[in-house]
Amino acid sequence: MKQKTSTWRNAGLRLSVYGIPAPLFLIYLSWCRWPSMMTIYVCTGVVLFFAVISRYGWTLAVLMQRLLHYIRGKKVSGRPWWFRRFYD
Repeated sequence: MKQKTSTWRNAGLRLSVYGIPAPLFLIYLSWCRWPSMMTIYVCTGVVLFFAVISRYGWTLAVLMQRLLHYIRGKKVSGRPWWFRRFYD
């Protein structure tokens, strides 16, 4: 018997357009504040930059995780002494 895939399966995924997170397109709202062509060029450049790096697997979520890993450091401090002694 063939199971039907649930329609809610992808309900929790983040909305993205060609690998670019949809909230990143809100950067174009800054063009309404300072209406110049230079602003729209910068906004388009930022969006294209994230489109190019998302092709190589470096999405905004991945970059944020890498930044948090760099800020936290390499020391693991959330494990008890016996776990670090016997398992690390």
